[in-house]
Amino acid sequence: MGFVRTVVAPGEALIVHTHPHWRQLIRPALVAVVAAGLAGIAGGFIEAQIPDPSDRSVTWAMVAVMYLLVVLRLALWPAVRWARTDLIVTDERVLYRPAGSSRKCVDVPLRRISAVRFRHTLSDRAMGTGCLILELGHLPPVEIEDVPEVARVHAAVYDELLRLPPPPPPTPLAPAPRFRWGLPGRR
Repeated sequence: MGFVRTVVAPGEALIVHTHPHWRQLIRPALVAVVAAGLAGIAGGFIEAQIPDPSDRSVTWAMVAVMYLLVVLRLALWPAVRWARTDLIVTDERVLYRPAGSSRKCVDVPLRRISAVRFRHTLSDRAMGTGCLILELGHLPPVEIEDVPEVARVHAAVYDELLRLPPPPPPTPLAPAPRFRWGLPGRR
């Protein structure tokens, strides 16, 4: 909640704070389990096939380094990236802050949003996730993937859009100066 306090202004009310859907953690968990299994198989092979203790320790070190590299890159980094990615909806704006080196942050005031919709496939529906789409008038739409309970988030954004006061009416234009025929200076 510390990150949320730093980006939400004192007068804003927090409506939704969520991370991407948990299904993004399935692959890192499987990679960690499979890598541990393969490291165990390699360890059994090392113990059975390499009789020299010094060669065995070097081979164990190589297997351990390979295991750590695979787990850090393919399991731990995606899990940290998932935990550090936030979708925040307040009564004034929508913020999406993904973690990682290439940050594609979205910070959209609600007054700029002309329409909000969501999209989900059959598998997304079964998992309870989808894509939230914010349309910003003449700009290209902002698509936020893997939003958990996307229908609930869509409803929250839509309700906040309805709570906004209507925009002020346009100011009337000043009357155009009258054009008079004739020479300058003559009436």
